[in-house]
Amino acid sequence: MERKNMKTHTCIEVPKEGGLKGEIVTQASSQDKHHNSKRTQWRQWLACISATLSMVAVGTVYGWTTTSLSKLTSGTSDVPVKITDDESSWIVSLTVIGSMIGPFLGASLADRYGRKRCLLLASGFFIVGWTTVFFAQSVEALYISRVILGIGVGISYTTNPMYVSEIADVGIRGALGTLIAVNVFTGSLLTCSIGPWVSYKMLAVILLAVPLVFIVCFSWFPETPAFLAARGRVSEATRSLAFFKGIRDRDEARTELEHALRNVFIEDVRDNIPITGPGARTEPVKRSWIAKLKLMMLPSNTRALGIILGLVAAQQLSGNFSTMQYLEVLFKKAAIGIDFYVATILVLAVGLVSGGLSTATVEGAGRRPLLIASTLSSSVTLAILAIYLMLDEKGIDVSAVNLLPVIDVIVFQVAFQLGLGTLPNALIGELFPTEVKAFAGAIITVFDGVLGFAVSKLYQVIGDWLGADTVYFFFAASCFLAFIMVIFAMPETKGRTFREIQELLASGEKKTDNHQTPQNRSNTA
Repeated sequence: MERKNMKTHTCIEVPKEGGLKGEIVTQASSQDKHHNSKRTQWRQWLACISATLSMVAVGTVYGWTTTSLSKLTSGTSDVPVKITDDESSWIVSLTVIGSMIGPFLGASLADRYGRKRCLLLASGFFIVGWTTVFFAQSVEALYISRVILGIGVGISYTTNPMYVSEIADVGIRGALGTLIAVNVFTGSLLTCSIGPWVSYKMLAVILLAVPLVFIVCFSWFPETPAFLAARGRVSEATRSLAFFKGIRDRDEARTELEHALRNVFIEDVRDNIPITGPGARTEPVKRSWIAKLKLMMLPSNTRALGIILGLVAAQQLSGNFSTMQYLEVLFKKAAIGIDFYVATILVLAVGLVSGGLSTATVEGAGRRPLLIASTLSSSVTLAILAIYLMLDEKGIDVSAVNLLPVIDVIVFQVAFQLGLGTLPNALIGELFPTEVKAFAGAIITVFDGVLGFAVSKLYQVIGDWLGADTVYFFFAASCFLAFIMVIFAMPETKGRTFREIQELLASGEKKTDNHQTPQNRSNTA
């Protein structure tokens, strides 16, 4: 995965009054061809795979409820306590509450102590949470464990897009960003594949091992160059960038860092403050929440926030989680003799393969085409399921097509994970500049938690009141609205630097053509 692009030493300074355009634009120079041809990206892949192992831990938190709550409510011999259905719902709800606390903690700590330390801290919450589950002898202890685990979930969701996007080259940034959602699925699949066939305590031990493996793998990788430079640690930032890009020449690494940071920071460019070299800012950049809120109010950032919130809303309102809970009913109705746990594993495996397909194709196909195909296909499959449920509710004999909803749910998983399920997390890292990533990530994660909580609580209520078919028609409509939003509001970010993406957002354009491909530009994020 060597880079064959060419980098520049010739600089053109655009006037300061140009706002976001007030940047130093680098131009290609053939004299760097020898250096750049030796660059590699394998360390970025390894670092992002290691970092997103924390998202495998997130997936185990969700998978545990699928496999363990039924054991706890039935009071099987290996569980420490038997719980009621109401207590079971509180276990789920408290996880959501914890995941809404985590983003604020994660955003603050990621900006103060670094993305790497924040991810390692999240693993500490997972370790404490699963240890509490192992030793729990009361439902109150389980409540505490789920809040702790939820905090770890919130920190991981907030910090991972920051770390991944800040170390990834433009040409692989989208693919690496999809690993966040793919590894959540991996964690859920792992838990659902093991949970039904091992004891309650053995499952807790296995899930405890996941964050430990993450710590062992991830501790070897450095902090992101952007964070180190923002804290005035330019030498460390240079070494970090050289490590991730495989640059051996120190001067080349310093020049590359200058170019990289011109693309990810707003204020230093606007104020004409050098980022490296003479006159560079050396003291840590400290911004209050008020200052970050002001940055969020820039037109480019408000549009980015609107796009991401729209996609997150579509994720939750697609009914993906609710559909997974409905699998048991669908498979029983189809009378194909597949155990509920096996059915869950089958659907999760299909979703994981589809998420992997998104990772493999996102840099070639682009973000918009995948999201357009995903939202439209999700809408169609949900509408088919709604029609089936409506006919069944009206007493029409649907026994001849009992396999239809099973096949439909599997196709829905493929469509959902191809874009809508995987790309929003990647886009968080792409659409926001470094100064506001943590703040924006916290807003998005809390919004996701609140909406997810509302959907999970209201799904059964509305289904009992208006019928399951009405719920799924609503889910289908939500995905169709997301399809319309992507067409008219979503810019294509493939092959573009953060600075170019910010300019597109500020101008309100949604260009799909790339005037330069990743092979013909600097791959610096």
